[in-house]
Amino acid sequence: MQKIAAVLSVVFLLGAGYAAEAADEQQASSSAPAMQIVSSPSEVKWGPAPPVVPKGAQAAVLNGDPFKDGASYTLRLKMPDGYRVGPHWHPTDENITVLSGALGAGMGDKFDRAAGKFLKPGGYVCMPKGMHHYAWAKGPTIVQVHGIGPFAFTYVNPADDPRNTSSPAQK
Repeated sequence: MQKIAAVLSVVFLLGAGYAAEAADEQQASSSAPAMQIVSSPSEVKWGPAPPVVPKGAQAAVLNGDPFKDGASYTLRLKMPDGYRVGPHWHPTDENITVLSGALGAGMGDKFDRAAGKFLKPGGYVCMPKGMHHYAWAKGPTIVQVHGIGPFAFTYVNPADDPRNTSSPAQK
């Protein structure tokens, strides 16, 4: 009888230890950030694109803060047919995946469609930090952009910068 009581005591203590460990794990996981889930395109909440890109596009931040230094982010940009972003560069890598439509992308200081290449749905491009590049939409186009912030733009030609009230993008 004493052996059974001893075995039951050990089992009880082990069970209590496992329960405490499970409670610690549950508490640790409940303090983690909430998981971001977008199960269908209809759940994306679109709004005006940030002023760093020309008017006419819509944007949706899926995760993170694109403008916070060192923060990871994922955003989507919805562009109408013919939309274009003049030559610019970023202080961090820009990763782009085409979800729908077609995105033209090129490198250099001058906007030159002939020197660019089209990416179709599923296409991907990484624009390394500091690389001068430009883009345009052929048909209504949605892209997903992800990276580490800040998602900042420096336009090669200040006249292309939509934040400049005298730029053609603002007229």
